[in-house]
Amino acid sequence: MPAHRHRLRLRFLAALVGLQPAAAGFSTAPSRGCPLHAALARRGAPAAAALALYSRIRAAASPTPYTFSLLLASLASSSPRAPSPAAGGGCDGRAAAGLAHAQALKCGALAHTVVTNCLLKLYCALGLLPDARRVFDTTGAAALDGVSWNTMVSGYGKSGDLETARELFVRMPDRSLVSWSAMVDACVRAEEFSDALRVFDRMMEEGFRPDAVVLVSMLKACAHLGAVETGRWVHRYLEAEGFGRRPQNVMLETALVDMYCKCGCMEEAWQVFDRVWSHDVVLWNAMIGGLAMNGHGKRAIELFRRMLDKGFVPNESTFVAVLCACTHAGRVDEGKEVFRSMRDHGVEPRREHYGCLADLLGRAGLVEEAEAVLLDMPMDPHASQLGSLMSSCLMHNNIVVGERVGKKLIELEPDDGGRYVALFNLYAVNGLWEDAKAVRQMMEERGAKKETGLSFVEWNGLVHEFMSGDTRHPQTRMIYALLEDMERRLQLIGYVKDTSRVLIDMDDEEDKGSALSYHSERLALAFGILNIPHDMPIRIVKNLRVCRDCHVHAKLVSKLYQREIIVRDRHRFHLFRDGVCSCNDYW
Repeated sequence: MPAHRHRLRLRFLAALVGLQPAAAGFSTAPSRGCPLHAALARRGAPAAAALALYSRIRAAASPTPYTFSLLLASLASSSPRAPSPAAGGGCDGRAAAGLAHAQALKCGALAHTVVTNCLLKLYCALGLLPDARRVFDTTGAAALDGVSWNTMVSGYGKSGDLETARELFVRMPDRSLVSWSAMVDACVRAEEFSDALRVFDRMMEEGFRPDAVVLVSMLKACAHLGAVETGRWVHRYLEAEGFGRRPQNVMLETALVDMYCKCGCMEEAWQVFDRVWSHDVVLWNAMIGGLAMNGHGKRAIELFRRMLDKGFVPNESTFVAVLCACTHAGRVDEGKEVFRSMRDHGVEPRREHYGCLADLLGRAGLVEEAEAVLLDMPMDPHASQLGSLMSSCLMHNNIVVGERVGKKLIELEPDDGGRYVALFNLYAVNGLWEDAKAVRQMMEERGAKKETGLSFVEWNGLVHEFMSGDTRHPQTRMIYALLEDMERRLQLIGYVKDTSRVLIDMDDEEDKGSALSYHSERLALAFGILNIPHDMPIRIVKNLRVCRDCHVHAKLVSKLYQREIIVRDRHRFHLFRDGVCSCNDYW
């Protein structure tokens, strides 16, 4: 806010809590057993209430560093965005933090490291990283300790600024387990999951024993990368260290269930789920969502019924998971009934629930009804929800709805090349070449780029990354040689590439076929066949939806090479075995 408005806000707060000038000093302050201190120590009170308590303490005697540590901690635990004073006498977090900071500075409390650390935590909790950095940089090095550095690394990590978090981490005089944990978490929050695994490996090399906090972050990284072997190592470590025997570790067990589900290991997920001493709704959600993603829609819905029978109250996330289960299983009527029942359980449908319902209808071919759900819901749809509807239009070749939705998506996200690609493909498969040409020209003029397709395979303790046409891998020659041989063998059994939806500047079908041959998931699959033993499944994680031709290709390869192939794309799992996919070609 402008400086003059901020000053007015501070004056209002000072008047609100009755602050009057007082001399600095700590000689006659109330003791730690003072009821006012005890009240200030309670967390979660509104900022104005905490400041009012501080004012009463200050009226009795000069505040101590202990007083300020309680005040700053109380403000950090209160809501960052409370009502403004104009709205009824409250105050926002930033103004309250500024006032507390000024008081601590005036009374000389910032000479004490514990108070400085509490102030850093307050600013970081409010997302005010520039203010926190200003305090950090202007505080003498002697007044900073490991907590100060850890607070800053964690603050930048939680805000998504991995580069600054890493810069501070490297500069740290000494690193503790908390420091390493904050850095692993920063990588996970920035979705740099491979970096998270590398940081964890360095931590272990330096002799630190991981705790529950860093292991939860590791399991999240393994889940996103499909790094099931690393996840299994974490599981074994948890068992060896006795974490699994502690009933309070439901968060760890939930992360384990989530990891196994996202790696397609449903039997292991069930084993962990069944052994948990004390279930909570988050754990139920993880298991229901995992079943849904892996194509076990019926079992997911049955587990939801079981959860209700046991007296657990579903929340918003529960209904997202159940609606996704209905979507993947094509259970339209059941999905509609689940959606209608939400209010019976005290849950008001939100944007994501309407989006799930629209996706359910769209994938089932009820494209017009799906569009009506998004248009009639009480909030504007997000681009991701319209994108799902666009995928349904492509799947069912609905040019009428697809053209409307495609144009809206380009309007909402003009820099996302994938939005142009979808509309181009819809025009192209319907022979509307002039319209398709106009979309391509618009995409080129605006410089829009399509998200790069990436596929990951874990083998021998490493996560191997591939992109379309990749030549970076040490085994590139062997991978491409195997793909060429694979292509010849598949053609002998009747495989013909589907080049109808390849959007690149190529005119002949042979060039388009070459582009399909080297999609990232095919490179990953060839790597898996070359390296992973025949009795082990090949697990591939892809950041985009698997294309139709690669889906057909994987089915045929699973039969030709007698391999079990598990692919997790942006939407769901595909288990290819003996020429058949678990999704029944419905994705």
